Amino acid sequence: MPLRLIFIFLLCLPVQLVSASSIELPDIGDNAGAVSPAEEFRTGEAVIRNIRRAGGILDDPLVQSYLEELSFRLVASNQGDQLFHFFLIKDMDINAFALPGGFIGINAGLILLTKNESELAGVIAHEIAHVTQRHFARRTEETTSNIPVLAAMIAAIILGSQDEQVGQAALATAIAGTAQKQLNFTRANEKEADRIGISLLIKSGFDPQGMADFFESMGKRARLYGDGVPEFLRTHPLTPARITDARDRANQYPQKQVTSSLSYYLLRTRLQVLASDNPAELVKDFQQRLQRGNYQNRESTRYGYALALLAAKKYDRALKQTRLLLKKRATSMSYGILKARIETEARQYNRAIKTYKKLLAIYPNNKSITIFYSKTLIAAGKIRAANKILQQQVSPTVRIPVLYQLLAKTQARLGQPAYSHQSLAEYYYLLGQNHEAIKQLELGLKQVRDDFYLTSRLEARLRELKNEQQQLAMLKTHD
Repeated sequence: MPLRLIFIFLLCLPVQLVSASSIELPDIGDNAGAVSPAEEFRTGEAVIRNIRRAGGILDDPLVQSYLEELSFRLVASNQGDQLFHFFLIKDMDINAFALPGGFIGINAGLILLTKNESELAGVIAHEIAHVTQRHFARRTEETTSNIPVLAAMIAAIILGSQDEQVGQAALATAIAGTAQKQLNFTRANEKEADRIGISLLIKSGFDPQGMADFFESMGKRARLYGDGVPEFLRTHPLTPARITDARDRANQYPQKQVTSSLSYYLLRTRLQVLASDNPAELVKDFQQRLQRGNYQNRESTRYGYALALLAAKKYDRALKQTRLLLKKRATSMSYGILKARIETEARQYNRAIKTYKKLLAIYPNNKSITIFYSKTLIAAGKIRAANKILQQQVSPTVRIPVLYQLLAKTQARLGQPAYSHQSLAEYYYLLGQNHEAIKQLELGLKQVRDDFYLTSRLEARLRELKNEQQQLAMLKTHD
């Protein structure tokens, strides 16, 4: 049976510098009513699982929290119930893209390349506009219920941006022979996303020049690269006309000085530490920056210094720097979590637990705090307390792999093997490891003892996952 793709089009900002230039997928028609929001969400979520399976996502609760807060600020003035789900791509190349269902991916390299928060907001506003305008559904020519197959192909194309052969193979299967026609649709969508994105910047208090500034910077960089990528794989170039158009739109609004938030600088610093595999070098680098005054923001540089010291297991020095930060901002969630993490790593569990309790009093039910707190409770042997907190956080709408992994640990320690296997199944499923998820469900069914409802849930979930496996098998055998 031939594959009929719904809206296999990644709405990438034309900024990814891979080999010779960027990659962007063509349109596939224009029929806004063919794909439901529920189908879009299921597809986007399935793409995330496939990217996770390949190790392409960097899961960090604090980075996630910042991106979500920035999104809320950008869409606060708009009506509608569209939810956005951000994920960070563990890649230093420059890229950002939207997926069906409100999922937006951002490369770590893009965030580090932005000069200020308005530039980053401009990138995100552009991608949000692709979602709110339902550009995916508007390109649909045919519908299909084979979401696992579609998601696998989209993920292959994303991952293929770093492996030219993988990307070309996926595209050749999906869209051979239709590139030029679809390219024209793409330009219209990009222009619309630019226009709406700038409007979002204005309404949310960011500098509308942020988008144009970033486009211009990327345009200059793109000229440094060759053009060896095949034509149908290229992103629409950042032409002078497009940059001028973005600049002209921004100039329609009064100029104002917009200062980047401390949270933005903490985000950039945190990513620098997460991206490094040499803690000792980081410690030296941040220390020198502080001594020489070579930084954009002193406070975030000290934060990076403390994070680097923690990574290097210099706990006393890390705690000293963190206390200096807390002296200035006693209720900071980032600084409080850092202090508790240092105390946990130093096996000062009671102190860490006390720190987390203070944080939760200020930020009740905060997921970032909960994840770190649960890890500390488990390390301290307080399994029931960790289990209780995790049970409150896990729900059908919360799809955070580490929460299920931690919950499975507590359930196993509490003598609940069937529930532990059930939680591990969800953990592996969210990582895109369907075979292992199925195995865990089968193991869970063997452990159930006279529990009709649990048995029913496990059997129903097992049927769902096996059905997905069958659909993916079609992709492998497709001619």
